[in-house]
Order: sequence, then C-alpha cells, then structure tokens
Amino acid sequence: MTGAVERFLSQAGWGAVERAPLAGDASARRYERLTDQARGQSAVLMIAPPGDRASFEAFLSIARHLRSIGLSAPQIWAAEADQGLMLMEDFGDALVSRWVEAAPDDLEPIYTAATDLLTHLAAQAHPRGLDTLNATRLTEMTAPVFDALADGVDAAPLRDALWPPLTAALRDHLDGRLVLVLRDLHAENLVWLPERAGHGRLGLLDFQDAVTGPVGYDLISLLDDARRDVPEAVKARLIARQAAELSLDKDQFAVRCALLSVQRNLRILGIFDWLAREAGKPEYLKHQPRVAGHIRRAVAHPALAELAGPVVAILDHLPIEGAEAVAS
Repeated sequence: MTGAVERFLSQAGWGAVERAPLAGDASARRYERLTDQARGQSAVLMIAPPGDRASFEAFLSIARHLRSIGLSAPQIWAAEADQGLMLMEDFGDALVSRWVEAAPDDLEPIYTAATDLLTHLAAQAHPRGLDTLNATRLTEMTAPVFDALADGVDAAPLRDALWPPLTAALRDHLDGRLVLVLRDLHAENLVWLPERAGHGRLGLLDFQDAVTGPVGYDLISLLDDARRDVPEAVKARLIARQAAELSLDKDQFAVRCALLSVQRNLRILGIFDWLAREAGKPEYLKHQPRVAGHIRRAVAHPALAELAGPVVAILDHLPIEGAEAVAS
C-alpha cells in the first residue's frame, strides 16, 4: 500500500511533503495531514480500506452536493477509488469540540450556526438514490443494543417489548417529509471556520453515510452528543429555533427530537459496545454513561410514556460502568 500512496501523491503533485497521522474515526479509514513547506499549503489524505468503495464514492458525491448548496465540504483535489485514496482540502484543527472547550461562551453562538446550517440543509432538494430512514428502518437500527446486554440476559423479550411501540411512535411523530441526513453530525465532525461567511463557517466532515430521513435527526445528533454535554436550556432553544424556521409545531417537534434521541442513542450504546469488544477500541465505553443519560432524559417526555418501561428495562440490563450516575 505504501507504494500506491506514494505514486498517488506524486501524480497529484504532493510527492515531496511532510506526512503526519491525524486522529481517525470509528471506521477503518485512516487520515494523514500533508504539509508542503515550499508552497505553504496543507492537505488531508484519506486512506480507505479496499472494500470500502461504495462509502468512498458516496463521500465524493455528497461532498459535491454540499458544496453546490453553499456549504463547506472539503474540496477534493484527487481521488483513486480502486486504491481507496483521496486528497482533499484541509480545514485545520479548529474542531468545534476543541473550540468550545477553550471558549465556552462561544458554545451557543456556534451551535446556533450549526442549527441554522441544518435548517438550510432541510430546505434544499436532496440527492436521489440514497437509503431512507423510515419508522421501520429506524427501529431496526436499534438492534446493536441487544447484543450489548449483560451476560445471561435474554434479548428477545426486551426487543419484543420495545420494537412495536417504538415503530408506532415513530410513525405517529414523523411527518413523512424527507431531508438529507448526514447521520454523524457532532462537534468532532464540525470545524469552525470563522473567516468564512454564512453557513460556510462550519466545515463538514464524515458524511459518507448520508441518507434521507426526518428533520431533527441531525439536530439531535448535534445536541445529544455522546462525547460532551450541551446545556439543556441551549438544547431547548435550538430545537424551538429549528421548529420556528421550518414552520413546525414547536411542541410536536420537541417530542420528535426526544423520540429520535431515544432511537439514536440506543443504537449508539450498542455500537460503542461493539467497538470496544470487536474493534479493540475500549475508549468508547467511557461515553456510555452520558449516552444512557440522554436516553433516560428523552424517554421521560410525557408523550413517550408507552416507551419508558421497555427502554428503561433495556438500560437496566446493560453493563454500563458508572450508569448509576445517570439513573435519575
């Protein structure tokens, strides 16, 4: 693979550069920052597994679409799908997660900008041919949590108690409108670019799994972040803000966001458990108490009373270290 990378970079005009690894994500993709001291420019190299071609091509397609509607997806300077190699624009290191940790007073303004970006995205036509997150699919996506149950716990009755009311609730609270959903939108996949204008101030990363789905999915991904806390008052203001901008009923949209938080975070608990057990990434387990806390708060919404029992039963059968800290 080393020879293929060197040939690719040489052909792209980036052969004589410094290379340094960048932090990756939960996938098998690897990233490097390339620095060309002579021209004072940097770039990012993505190295994807050979069997990841569909995801690779989806990244290219979605990046083009996002840029076409005025958003900051990386410019792609060279790509070789057969080798899984992509050379792209470097947005730098100002991840929103780092920025707001260093400047907490900027959290609400930056998260407001991200909310407005998602509102803009929801108002645009979405690309054709993407998978769709409907009520049935969203319910099925919680399957990984049942593999994370404590040893000896029978998953079948817990799944059978959850899936029918979850599917029914999703059908009741999703209005059928489909928008482009980036799926993994959170503070470590957003780069703050204050020198740019408008929605372009947020650089978008890791969107190759984009689908069509309900308004609110990406917003709750942003606000109920597995890795950091967003103040509840800020969350409430931003949910109400998006509802108002999209002419949605504020209270009904709040219920939808709570429901999507339950669905999404149940899945995340299972995925994080799998990453720890099967992918050798135990660091994901430290986020599980926060994720469980998101679920408990969301399912406490009065409109989701029928889900509370099945959801809490699942949480109570998960071996989450520190779960007692979020049990109330």
